[in-house]
Amino acid sequence: MKHYWYFASTLTSFPFGSPPPISMQAFDELCSRMMDKSDLEILPCVEEARNGRFSAFMEKSAFLMSYFEFERGLRNALVVFRTRASKQDASQWTRPGDINPDSLKAAQAAQAASDPLQAELAIERERWNATERLSALSAFELDSILAYKMKLLIASRYASFDRNRGIQGFNILYQDIINAAVGAASAFDTGVAT
Repeated sequence: MKHYWYFASTLTSFPFGSPPPISMQAFDELCSRMMDKSDLEILPCVEEARNGRFSAFMEKSAFLMSYFEFERGLRNALVVFRTRASKQDASQWTRPGDINPDSLKAAQAAQAASDPLQAELAIERERWNATERLSALSAFELDSILAYKMKLLIASRYASFDRNRGIQGFNILYQDIINAAVGAASAFDTGVAT
């Protein structure tokens, strides 16, 4: 596997919860200048793995394969928890793959959160931890570059959370539900939908 000694050493490290030090577009542009063409084919697979979708190119990266297994397990564990709470069958929503202990721990952290925002933050923290754990032994290799992109995706999503926008969205959704209920009640009373 090719090493990217110079490129990897120029990437600014950043802790979980901080804004990304570089935009995704700028990072992809850097990659196009610094990486081999064959390795560039794998770069879009980072987003595929992050979204729980498999791509054959992932097989070229131990990090991406491991992360994909973590992500698929996390999503399946969340399905199990959520369907159990609503007494539904989880099998129609789960995807092929095992729920490994790390994925289960991540899903439990989300379930234990006090509100939906905290649940999303817990999931992103667990994704970050998985990224660090799964790429720990790949310094200066392709996997370290792929892990860096994964961290940028996580940091970008984390930075997009805005409590006030969330409350505003909730209020709009809640008002839509109330209006629909009032309309349904009116139709029931009069026999005519409004």
